[in-house]
Amino acid sequence: MMKSTFMITALVIIIVAAAVVIIILNSSALYAQPISYVNNFRKLLSDGSFTAIYNSSYVEFTMSGPGNQIIQCNDILQFGAGSVNNSRAFIDTIRTMCEGLFPGTPGINMQEIAYWTNGSSLCGGAAYVVVDGHESGSINCLPLETLNALPAYLPFNELLGNVTFSTAVQGYSINYSITSYINYVNTTKWHDQQVHCFRVISNITRVQSMTSGFRLRTSTNLSELICLLPSGLPAIRVINETMLVTPLPSGNTILYIIQGKTELVNYTLNYFNTTEFNEIVSMARSRGGNG
Repeated sequence: MMKSTFMITALVIIIVAAAVVIIILNSSALYAQPISYVNNFRKLLSDGSFTAIYNSSYVEFTMSGPGNQIIQCNDILQFGAGSVNNSRAFIDTIRTMCEGLFPGTPGINMQEIAYWTNGSSLCGGAAYVVVDGHESGSINCLPLETLNALPAYLPFNELLGNVTFSTAVQGYSINYSITSYINYVNTTKWHDQQVHCFRVISNITRVQSMTSGFRLRTSTNLSELICLLPSGLPAIRVINETMLVTPLPSGNTILYIIQGKTELVNYTLNYFNTTEFNEIVSMARSRGGNG
């Protein structure tokens, strides 16, 4: 009788142990699949091509010494990645409409930014910017290791892993660091397509220095929910951001609290608008740019 009881107990232990192993393996498989969506996004940026358009709306609370301000903004964002002349190239276009700006505060109505890799350098700031109807442009190449610097300039860079770099050009230097933590949450739908959602917590610091002695330190804490399509493209993004900006040596800190949502409108894989890229670079050069 004791022998039978022992055998039954042993069998139960084996069954339970096997069940635990199966649960662990299934959990690992379930976790590996969504994480692959993050890897697909990274692959798109590193050697794929796409063009995506987003609608974004957000509220920004600004608290500073002179007073507080609340503005509400709506953006149309276009982001594209591809290759031009065997170099990785990107387009980042933002059209903005804001309400609640203090009288006399300049509004940036449009930014068109093209940037690309050039050997071990990152060429960017090929920006065509319209501020209250006035146009400007600039082109600069930063002598950086491309893989270190590039993520700092890409949208959704919190999905690309931790980044730290420093550089100095023409009397201007910058130290940049981003640390992100990504945890899988669940699935939802975007236009009847299943997307996988992640909770992303990011800490970002940026210190800019000029030869004149002026320094600007920015510390950002970002909490967001990002939902990705199987291709890796972000489809939904809900953010809560707190940013402290401290000009030095004055030390008058400005606090920004931003809450908003970004949603994918449409996208095309395997397409990069080379013509638009060249036009942005040309406009930047014709309006004061170098390079």
